[in-house]
Amino acid sequence: VSAVVSTLLDLDRSYLAIQGPPGTGKTYVGSNVVARLVREYGWRVGVVGQSHATSENFLTAVVNAGVPVDRVVKVPKSGATEDELESAAWTPVKNGAAVAAFLSSCEASGTGGVVGGTAWTFANESTIERRSLDLLVVDEAGQFSLAPTIASSVAATRLLLLGDPQQLPQVSQGSHPEPVDESALGWLADGQHVLPPEFGYFLARTRRMEPSLTESVSNLSYDGQLASMVSGRHLDGFDAGVHPVPVVHAGNTTSSAEEAARVVGLVGDVVGRTWTDGSDTRALTDEDVIVVAPYNAQGALIRQELDRAGYTGTQVGTVDLFQGREAVVSIVSLAASSAADIPRGLDFLLMPNRLNVAISRAKWAAYLVHSPALSTGLPPSIAGLSLLSRFIELVSPRR
Repeated sequence: VSAVVSTLLDLDRSYLAIQGPPGTGKTYVGSNVVARLVREYGWRVGVVGQSHATSENFLTAVVNAGVPVDRVVKVPKSGATEDELESAAWTPVKNGAAVAAFLSSCEASGTGGVVGGTAWTFANESTIERRSLDLLVVDEAGQFSLAPTIASSVAATRLLLLGDPQQLPQVSQGSHPEPVDESALGWLADGQHVLPPEFGYFLARTRRMEPSLTESVSNLSYDGQLASMVSGRHLDGFDAGVHPVPVVHAGNTTSSAEEAARVVGLVGDVVGRTWTDGSDTRALTDEDVIVVAPYNAQGALIRQELDRAGYTGTQVGTVDLFQGREAVVSIVSLAASSAADIPRGLDFLLMPNRLNVAISRAKWAAYLVHSPALSTGLPPSIAGLSLLSRFIELVSPRR
């Protein structure tokens, strides 16, 4: 935190990036940096993200890091309920004029403050004057394209880009030409798995995943540079790490009854086992397991079979549902029988970003349920061959 604060203080109309792989504390670092800059240096800081939820989660972390609630404001999303407004950890304000008044009061009193919003909030000069903020934080900058980044940046003299281009790409697309359609962090990384040091910091230690699990994720997405700080955990009868689970089937595209049955069996195997996490020892429940499927059809089938088996506490969904969350065990079901059966192609099913997020939700073990025929096809492109190679390395690692 101190190193980032020092670097930002020395910046002059420039930017700093922080790449935070799963479990490395990106939000903790970012929010504590902002808290120090506001409390100790009186900075006025903006926070923008791909969605209202993104910026609001960061604002909550800033308050938890020690910035008074009345110094952290945001216009709520349209349609926010009274309950949502009352439970907000930050201060809801009525409109852009209220934001402008808040920033004017900060300037007049010489005190710092934090404003959250969307790209429109910071691009709108009637709400926030150009270069009136000391810093604009772009949270989840691996999902935030260059176009809104540039539009928002006019409000501040410095940019802090937080995110990870190796996790899910931006969730919505504009009609911008290359490279403006790329994410801000993705553009900086320029195809490299780890952010070049001249652009900022790579958070290289995870507090979520076991060392053997971290090794697989690190080799898949971070050139082997991600390490684990975790110790003192144990799941009775099960090794930590990524475990390939081949299931032979044919003719399946977006759902596989064979894989669904295997998933139910895996959940049954781990539920009830003794789980130790530091000083806490208890029986693992079905709520400690999540199931990730690439297609809604497979998710619905697995949900049905889990409910039938009595495992109603196990959450099932696509990878988008689980970004930012964690569980003791993650089970991934790919559903398609072969490369020829994939409706959206290898680029979707075997996308390393999606596999990274799905696997790295786990604290202890991830099970990759798949048809072995997925690794036998010949991709028609160099890019497809690279995807297949990384998948094969994941399910059949060299030792």
